[in-house]
Amino acid sequence: MLRDKELQTQLQFFEEVTDSLNTLETVLLEVKFNREIALSKINAGVRAAHSIKGGAGIMGFRTLSALAHRLEDYFKVLTTQKDPLELDADLQSLLLAGVDWLRQIVKLHSEGYTIDEQWLATFCYPVFEELQDRLGCLISEDTITVLSPESALQDIIRLLFQTEVEDCLQRLESLILNSEQSVLRHEANLMAIELGGLGEMLQLQAFTQLCKSITEKLEAAEKVEEIARSALQAWRQSQTLILTNQIDSLPTQITHNTQRSCNFYQVAFQQIT
Repeated sequence: MLRDKELQTQLQFFEEVTDSLNTLETVLLEVKFNREIALSKINAGVRAAHSIKGGAGIMGFRTLSALAHRLEDYFKVLTTQKDPLELDADLQSLLLAGVDWLRQIVKLHSEGYTIDEQWLATFCYPVFEELQDRLGCLISEDTITVLSPESALQDIIRLLFQTEVEDCLQRLESLILNSEQSVLRHEANLMAIELGGLGEMLQLQAFTQLCKSITEKLEAAEKVEEIARSALQAWRQSQTLILTNQIDSLPTQITHNTQRSCNFYQVAFQQIT
């Protein structure tokens, strides 16, 4: 039974990562005739690569996660551009090659093959090294710029909490209502890991700490549903605070008396969106 659950989870992961790869490819192929790539497209690439990184990390596919992380960073570098970036044919080809390598690795994993490190070093890694030369990496000065209130990353944070985080929270609501305790514990724990990874990417330390707190309480809890409901409300609270630009007020721990705030956060989120 457990093996069947693992296989089902892997199949779901491969479907989701394929969708994310298709998004990345579409972003790069939809460059306008003047070779400019819009910020909204770059942001979509950041989200797709981040999704692959997080999911691969949870599944234990370390090479796939690491390469997706690098591709995510390359797209994040593009967000530091104040004007639409002129994407020349060589850079477009390199980015598409990076996506294709992720696709090949996913295919090998889905077919049960082991990834050969020498094969990667000979054929795959040079593509990412060339991308590194073209785009560099996020240096400290860029990071400061990205995190400023006027920066594009603030828009990414809001968008991620309106879309990916909201999808997670809606899924948790469904799990609380319909799942057995063992399934709820497993799925809520995976969700805490995924959202914690998102917090790390966005450098939201309080949100990351909150997710770690939820993981710890889930592992020790006898009444999983009670912890899951408290986690849901804490995440809803964090979502509302982020969407209303109150990041400094983010909670770092869950409590058991957040139920009374449920309606407030749900109404607030609906008003924001």
